[in-house]
Amino acid sequence: MAKIIHFPYKDKDLIEQLEYITEQAREGKIKNYVFAAELQGGDEGLIATSYYNADVGQKQVLNSHIQLDIIAAVVEVNFCE
Repeated sequence: MAKIIHFPYKDKDLIEQLEYITEQAREGKIKNYVFAAELQGGDEGLIATSYYNADVGQKQVLNSHIQLDIIAAVVEVNFCE
């Protein structure tokens, strides 16, 4: 099972998160990567996606972890409070 790293205030510090990922990449610690971002301004509504060293199967594994993180957040909000 993969270890999930949760950033404190994960919705507030984009630069900190990107710097963490960049530092991990510089140290050669990134095995694969999935990224998606909704753009704003002149590109409003566009979604930028990026993948590194991820075939279709690995994209699905990484995507599954994102989906599980969403499910855990919904459970926490609705059942744990």
